[in-house]
Amino acid sequence: MNTDLILDAFEKIDDKYVIEAKEHRLMDANITTINSTAKKSRSLKHTFILVAAIIASLALCGFAAYEYGLFDTWLQKPSAYPIETVQSAIEGQIKKEYTLAVQIDEISIDESETKRMIERYTGSELAQSRGWTDDYLAEHFLAVRAKYYVEYDHTKTFLDDGHIDQFFYLIEDTESGVWTIIDNSTNGEPTAATVP
Repeated sequence: MNTDLILDAFEKIDDKYVIEAKEHRLMDANITTINSTAKKSRSLKHTFILVAAIIASLALCGFAAYEYGLFDTWLQKPSAYPIETVQSAIEGQIKKEYTLAVQIDEISIDESETKRMIERYTGSELAQSRGWTDDYLAEHFLAVRAKYYVEYDHTKTFLDDGHIDQFFYLIEDTESGVWTIIDNSTNGEPTAATVP
C-alpha cells in the first residue's frame, strides 16, 4: 500500500513538473521572440540614424566645399560666340561672395590647344561616353585661352588671387549654335584628365 501511494505521488509530481516545464519553455520562446524583435528594431533604428548622419555630413561637406571654392562652378551664359561665353564665366566670378575683384586682360581662341585637345579626345572612351564623334569634335570643340586678374576675400576662401592664365574647353550645341564651357585648366596647364 505504501508503494501505491508513493507511485501515485510520483505520477502527480511528474505531471505537475512536466506542465510547468512546458509553460516555462513557451514563456522562454516568447521572451526570445520579443528580444529578437526588439534587437531588430534597435538595429534598424541605428541603421536609419547612421544613414541620416552620413547624408547630413555629405550635404554639409558639399555646401562647405562650394562656399570655400573647392567645388567652383562657372556661372556662365552660353553664347553663339565662344569668347563671350568665357567672358561671362569670368565676369560671373564677381557674383560669388568670396570674390572681391575681376579684371580681364585677354581672351582668345587658342588654335594649337584646340588641335591638341581634339587629338586627345578623338576615339577616346570619354568622347564616346559623351556622344562626341570624331567629326563632331573637329567642328564643334574649341579651346579658349583667358588671361585675367582675380582678387579673393581670404576670410571666405583659400583660393589664391593674382594673375590667371587659363584654358576653357567649349562644346557647341549643333541645334542652337550655343557654346558651353565643359572644362577648364588651372593657370595655363591642361587639366589632369587631359595630360598625356
